[in-house]
Amino acid sequence: MKEFVMGVDIGTSSTKAVLFTEQGKVVHRHAISYQMKTDTRGKAELDPEQVFEAVCGAIRGVMLESKVNKDEILAVSFSAAMHSLILVDETGTPLTKCITWADGRSSSALNRMKQKFDLEELYQRTGTPIHAMSPFAKLCWLQETEPEKLKQAKRICGIKSYVLYRFFGKWVIDASLASGSGLFNPVTMKWEQMALELAGIPESKLPEVVVESEQLTGLSEASQEKLHLDADTPFVVGANDGSLANLGIQALGESDVTVTVGTSGAVRKIGHSFLPDEHGRTFCYRLTDGFFVRGGAVNNGGKIVEWALEQLAPRAIRNERDYEKLMAQAGEIPLGAEGLLFLPYLLGERAPYWTDDIRGAFLGLTESHTRAHMVRAVIEGVTLNLYSVYQEIQAEGDVLYVTGGIARQEIWCQLLADVFGHEVRVPYTVEGSSLGAAIIALEAFQKIQGFKLDGEPEIAARFFPDSKRHERYLAWHAVFVEAAEALMTSNRRIIEWLNEN
Repeated sequence: MKEFVMGVDIGTSSTKAVLFTEQGKVVHRHAISYQMKTDTRGKAELDPEQVFEAVCGAIRGVMLESKVNKDEILAVSFSAAMHSLILVDETGTPLTKCITWADGRSSSALNRMKQKFDLEELYQRTGTPIHAMSPFAKLCWLQETEPEKLKQAKRICGIKSYVLYRFFGKWVIDASLASGSGLFNPVTMKWEQMALELAGIPESKLPEVVVESEQLTGLSEASQEKLHLDADTPFVVGANDGSLANLGIQALGESDVTVTVGTSGAVRKIGHSFLPDEHGRTFCYRLTDGFFVRGGAVNNGGKIVEWALEQLAPRAIRNERDYEKLMAQAGEIPLGAEGLLFLPYLLGERAPYWTDDIRGAFLGLTESHTRAHMVRAVIEGVTLNLYSVYQEIQAEGDVLYVTGGIARQEIWCQLLADVFGHEVRVPYTVEGSSLGAAIIALEAFQKIQGFKLDGEPEIAARFFPDSKRHERYLAWHAVFVEAAEALMTSNRRIIEWLNEN
């Protein structure tokens, strides 16, 4: 009797395997962390071998710790972070590390491409914003910096494709992940020739694009032993992590908006049509047949609040790492931090500006402002930036579903309700992407229909907007946008000065 399905989420800081019942209830989870290697030049890489071993360890950990039998596993299904890139030689050995979405080294090469070509048409065909995060941009950069390595590469893939190759010896990528590469047309379901020509790569080097429900079987004896799974256990290819997060919390309605804030952040809404933004401000990625996800990802999410807490906390709080106390103090500060505005762009930015030529700033700072004011301004700044993204997909009657570390902070959830002007719901589950992957498998095996689990999603908390506070935040957001755009030129001059010195 097949009773369980496993969702495996390959992230940029850890891989998590979660075992679910066929009703979507968590049975057991096991996560293994790893470290991203970064430098001042914008590098942000993972070791593909380390990630592969983490995937194996997470699956093995669930199987051993949960004590379920191998023959009770219906399938193992995958989620993965978007925009990763690995060059692999003819033996399957990586020629590069896994270059992640956070890697910014391709920015200059991409800017040169923008000067030579009108890339707006490429965005309209692929739905992937023209930004350094995308594999398209990374390939343009590698053509400039390591053309011989690019020629040597037998395959160009992402981290999920690499992991599945290690298990099954096949090069595949799901259409959902492919649609975030900047190289794929989700309408024609083919690699986009315009992108391939601009990047200078042949289609033969890319994995085969398969649907998200595609199943792979035939684990080798070594993999069976390593994972504690049977040879015929189906591995479902799955989809990208952002889209699966919506699916996992069952935010499938056209008025359902998810706001996820972990290290970074994102605002997403599911629809049934491919609708890239006419101004290129948002992404539009495929989830699976008949479903697309629109929205925007931001670099500056929880990481920025964490930075502020560490930098601004008094020594006693910092030593005890009792940051909840400082968050509570920030919660007592009035709306707008008494005229203190924070631009959260410490890490460049994706949506809505899609540029690395942007920096953070405190504006309106006076001697009357305290640490708590500054923390309040940072939290508001991150939230106001998310609202800028939401404006491009907003509609009357929207309901926000909040996931990630933000969901544990009542002050932040209420702030979201007041800024966005909509009800905020905190789903009970915290396993969005892993559960989304499991749902893809349950649908593939006809255990559910329409990607809907039985019953309504469990809601742990609800927050409602205050109309007067929302009006004040709308006015404050207008100041926020004006300040961000007014400082663009100054930020570019600062960056130029740094590069010259």
